[in-house]
Amino acid sequence: MKKILVFVCCIFLVNCKVPKVNPITALTPQEVANQILLPETKNILYTLAADSMAGRDTESGGYYKAADFVTQFLNKNGIQPFYPSYRDSLVTAGLLSFNIVGQLGEFNPEKKTVLIGAHLDHVGLRGKEGDTLYNGANDNATGSTAVLQIGKFLAQYDWEQNILIALFADEEKGLKGAQHLANRFQNEGLDITYMVNFEMIGKTLTSGPNQVYLTGYKRSNMANQMNSISPNFVQFLPQAKELNLFQRSDNYSFYKTLQIPAQTLSSFDFQNYDFYHKAEDEAEKMDVENMNQIIQTAAYTLAKMIDQKITIKLYSEDASVK
Repeated sequence: MKKILVFVCCIFLVNCKVPKVNPITALTPQEVANQILLPETKNILYTLAADSMAGRDTESGGYYKAADFVTQFLNKNGIQPFYPSYRDSLVTAGLLSFNIVGQLGEFNPEKKTVLIGAHLDHVGLRGKEGDTLYNGANDNATGSTAVLQIGKFLAQYDWEQNILIALFADEEKGLKGAQHLANRFQNEGLDITYMVNFEMIGKTLTSGPNQVYLTGYKRSNMANQMNSISPNFVQFLPQAKELNLFQRSDNYSFYKTLQIPAQTLSSFDFQNYDFYHKAEDEAEKMDVENMNQIIQTAAYTLAKMIDQKITIKLYSEDASVK
């Protein structure tokens, strides 16, 4: 009789499936920190801001070199092309350019889509004397680095929402790349639920380390939702309204065209760095450790938001733009 009971118990245990724990539900900030490592973040930043990239402008030819590096990185890390060869092509000032758009996993048009982006371009070469090469380390090799590292991290997991990764062209020429892609998404009927943009995260925010501010802070509940996951990560910058920051980066094209929450995370507050749009904006001046912490926290926060299918609500247009 005992043998029969033991046999029955063994059969029960074999057939009793232990529920799988969702890896994102159990994810901790330390686990993310163990995966997004400082040496790789530094390598990406220094590569994109190198002299060989000639300021990442189409006219100098540097944008195409940077784009090659980005597409190789995406391909190596399992981020598939959303458009053929990752390219959403456009012509700006007579020169062919293109946004780079990748997808994480299989894309299901019936599902909602989260867009994570940053502009890859900078201003190239300027002037005839002295240092004429504008490396654009903070603007915006740092934001591009964030998107690549976050994309690589998120690509390890399966998601119930679509995730697109985009590196935009021609931001410095009037948000041309982002506007082109926003128009294309609209024409193709993509259901973008919200967009998070990264811009100039290479310097430590005046309020403290591992913090960013959100443009259009009062345009949605995005800041509150992010801070509910990572307390005090997202700050309010009072000067943002007078500087019109909400409309000065690629998020604005998606907000305006698709009428969705689309906002920018940044740590450049115009007090903590003197080399905005100057030749001296070079990788050696970046606070790379703090930048890597920002990327880690953003990756953790976005992973939780996407996994929990948190709704980002767009507030009414009569709210003040900040």
